[in-house]
Amino acid sequence: MELEEEKTENKKEESEDKITEKKNVKKDKTNIKNTILKLITTLEFFFIVTFIYLEVVFHFIRFDGFTLYLPYKIMFAAFYGLIFGTIASILPELASKIITWVFTAVASIYFVVQIIYSGVFRTYLSLTGSIQVTGQAFDFTDVIWKEVATEWWAILLMLLPVVSLIFLRKRLSFERHSMISYGIQLVCTLAVFVLIMVSFNFEKGQVYTAKEVYKNYTSVDMSVEKLGVMESLYIDLKAGVKNALGIESEQADFVAENTYTSTEDYTATQSDATASDATPSDGEEVTTEEVIDTSPNVLDIDFDEMIANETNSNIIAMHEYIRTVTPTNKNEYTGMFEGYNLIFVVAEAFSGYVIDPELTPTLYKMSTEGFVFNNYYTPLWYGSTLGGEYADLTGCMPNNGSYLSMSRTGYNGNYMMFTLANQLSRQGYKTMGFHNNDYKYYDRHISHPNMGYEWIGVGNGYEPERYASGTQLWPQSDLKMVETTFDLYAGEEPFHTYYLTVSGHVMYNFGGNEMCIRHKDYVENLDYSETTKAYIACQYELELALTELNERLEEAGIADNTLIVVTADHVPYDNKDVVDELAGEELGYTFDWYKNTLIIWSASMEEPIKVNKYCDSLDVLPTVSNLMGLPYDSRMMVGQDIMSDSEGMVIFNDRSFITDKCSYDANSGEVYSIDGSPIDMDYVDSMNAVVKNKFNMANNIVTYDYYRYIGEYLNWIEE
Repeated sequence: MELEEEKTENKKEESEDKITEKKNVKKDKTNIKNTILKLITTLEFFFIVTFIYLEVVFHFIRFDGFTLYLPYKIMFAAFYGLIFGTIASILPELASKIITWVFTAVASIYFVVQIIYSGVFRTYLSLTGSIQVTGQAFDFTDVIWKEVATEWWAILLMLLPVVSLIFLRKRLSFERHSMISYGIQLVCTLAVFVLIMVSFNFEKGQVYTAKEVYKNYTSVDMSVEKLGVMESLYIDLKAGVKNALGIESEQADFVAENTYTSTEDYTATQSDATASDATPSDGEEVTTEEVIDTSPNVLDIDFDEMIANETNSNIIAMHEYIRTVTPTNKNEYTGMFEGYNLIFVVAEAFSGYVIDPELTPTLYKMSTEGFVFNNYYTPLWYGSTLGGEYADLTGCMPNNGSYLSMSRTGYNGNYMMFTLANQLSRQGYKTMGFHNNDYKYYDRHISHPNMGYEWIGVGNGYEPERYASGTQLWPQSDLKMVETTFDLYAGEEPFHTYYLTVSGHVMYNFGGNEMCIRHKDYVENLDYSETTKAYIACQYELELALTELNERLEEAGIADNTLIVVTADHVPYDNKDVVDELAGEELGYTFDWYKNTLIIWSASMEEPIKVNKYCDSLDVLPTVSNLMGLPYDSRMMVGQDIMSDSEGMVIFNDRSFITDKCSYDANSGEVYSIDGSPIDMDYVDSMNAVVKNKFNMANNIVTYDYYRYIGEYLNWIEE
């Protein structure tokens, strides 16, 4: 009996133990569930998820799928999510709610801005680089609304975090955590940062690694591509603060170019080129051919001496690099137009595909009867018009973010020794620049006088056309600009005149663009879309302006002693369909989209000179300098004299390039042979190093006012 009772008691205890165990398991599950629920309702978790969402969605919209840089973006998003969440949770409840809304809205809106900006300008926004010209953004409202209409779906995706906050606001915890929790968060934040830094070291085989972009911020585009929008904003703001305080950033190191050599490479000859006047011993006279001077196009600079007398390490690094650069050589075209008047035109949004023998006879004549550059490109530089103009005028690419190179050279009073105005002023030329838009636009009233021009535009001497109401036409007439300014310089030879046109400006339609409306009848029967016809119509105003210019030069009797150069600031970047239609084919987002026409022409030329070398807008300044016979140093410009025997190169804003041998797409890493022959990857690596050094040099020229050191050494700077 006792044994049965004992068994019953044991069973009862076992049953109670099982019940207790089940209760404990259930309790543990409940605790885990509560812990998870508590975790995912924290502001830290909300911001981590929000920022990762924004970065990942933006990445897939702009970079077409997974890349090796996506993990960096996710880690940086988590890092900033922890920081922003911690800040929000520390505050009192009301302040915490407000700051959560602010952080979420600002983050979403900034991603929206990057979507719109990159859609319009094909580059990413540098907040500190563009803040000084934010007023000009209102001139692009129609272009912006067009982009909004095109990418509305992407914009909505970027705004989803704000919408989600509406539904989650009652579920989120706005209470402060314990000190232990904040301690754990601090450790987690540091752990994520360390993980990022360690991960950087595993990236190999890239010319521009994520680590280098993080360490030496020189490109907002590469920063967004490799580090993400959040981290790019941080390093952009950091660079902006340094710029504002005059703190020099750490210089990106020049890399060894390991110049590739082969029997097929271009070789630079350096001869004394002294002509012999000897005659045979029998006294018979003979006619000797003129010996062409093929000596290097350099200035008399002893870099060893400059290095020995310099204490600034950044300037020493520049000296050491530039003295290793192979200069371009003088050639049979050196000084071909020495002493000529020079008229230089930068045409707004001009594309060579618009040139037609019947529609634009003057443009056709000038582009086919002078120098004919069959492989000329106008890359889209940062700052659109301002960036393209800077490349045209300085032979160096502009900085890709943090600051606008043209504006900075003006405000800092940089010594711009190689601009055509400054070069020709030293030769006694009268130098004037004209713009049929606001003379202060993009701070040109500061930068252009610094580049040597007597600068005149709307607001300081140029009278614009107006409607009956008194408001100014938009855009203004290029023809009128030539008509009203020609007499200001034509009687004072030698002269150099610079025209920055505006008639070709977006938008291209017959509703608001006055130049399109003015020439609507001229293009109405063309077999093109309305937008393309409108584009041709506004570019026809440039045709009329150049026709008027040539007629005025002929009437003044100085056409044969005047060189005219016409290039674009950029292609019509917001109207790719127009370029495709004019080209007669779907170009895609390929290099051919940037192919263009460079006009270098004089009425004195008897036959065209055809050039097949690959070249771009960076090459215009050194080429014209050589043709004018000006003393300059070819090692100190990124571009090079197209007529020299050096290998051709086209450089794009994203570090892609084309040479006479191959093209290299920096985004995909793909290499394409120009003539179908195999490409040695050592050659590609060497060219990548050359391109990297050229970007570094161009940036340092502005950052450290490098030309001033050269000008002082040569005694070119007047006190």
